[in-house]
Amino acid sequence: MFRAPSQANLPHLHTLLNDIHGDIDQIARHLGISPSTLRKYRAQGQAPRSVMLALFWESTWGRMTADAVAFNHAAAHAALAESLKRQNKRLIAQIEQLEAELAQNDGHAANAPIFMVG
Repeated sequence: MFRAPSQANLPHLHTLLNDIHGDIDQIARHLGISPSTLRKYRAQGQAPRSVMLALFWESTWGRMTADAVAFNHAAAHAALAESLKRQNKRLIAQIEQLEAELAQNDGHAANAPIFMVG
């Protein structure tokens, strides 16, 4: 349901701030808070959850999490596509077999389940 980590699984604020390139002013501007507020959070070693989540998704861990989710979705969709190709191949073979059996008969019923057009 939620992709964001729980509070217990978030890296420490200092770790997140050290991982993100840029100075305190740039990070604060990106977060929409004043640099003094971010300095206060850094001094306390904690910040509101919204700030922690924003920093997490900008950090290496957040990008790796997003990349892993994207890779897993891509792998699942690729496997589904291959499965559908195999199913399509089986169904085409089944239709060809039914058409071959139909071609062997001279008379065709008007309500035959398979018919050839043209």
